[in-house]
Amino acid sequence: MAVGGGFCARHGPFDPPNQTCPYCALEEAQRRAYGPPAGTAQPPAQPSTPAEGERTNVIQHAAPPPDEAPAPTEAIPREEAEALEAAPADAAPKPDAPPAPLGWLVVKSPLARRGEIVPVRANQIIGREGDVRWDDPRLSRQHARVTLEPPHDAPGRAPVFHLWPFGTTNPVFINGQEIRGATPLRENDEIQLGDTLFVFKLLPD
Repeated sequence: MAVGGGFCARHGPFDPPNQTCPYCALEEAQRRAYGPPAGTAQPPAQPSTPAEGERTNVIQHAAPPPDEAPAPTEAIPREEAEALEAAPADAAPKPDAPPAPLGWLVVKSPLARRGEIVPVRANQIIGREGDVRWDDPRLSRQHARVTLEPPHDAPGRAPVFHLWPFGTTNPVFINGQEIRGATPLRENDEIQLGDTLFVFKLLPD
């Protein structure tokens, strides 16, 4: 019997022979190299490696939510999207700080939902029961995660959106290619989640 595997509260189940969540380990390595994204909390340290033959379920504890957590993001019909106005921020940004990038997922298929717009922000989980809720029977409860990370080729530039799959049981495709780890998102990238095909749109600053 293979040793390892377990469940991560942030990323879902992971397979043997991993003793700890491989996606948490990848995140930690990127943050050590590039530093944490602006406005995000440092992830908790990984627990020590268990003894040989011991099976461990790893549970990550996130920071406690604020007193008034924002409601989950819902899809916006395209007829209403133009009438929306940006909500005022709780705290005004620093005068010299550039505005954070904004992202949207626009439904390309199925045709019955074509044109619907789903706004996405950093550190949101997409799924049937995620921060960004999407009703698709082939979508997991927590299917993928969106973060803002420094670009690998130009660390001094503004952070870019990255998409993180939660595991092989939750496949995520960008432009027809299945991704295995954090992948940067570019304008007009096509993202396949379950039976839904989205087009990623970006307002960089």
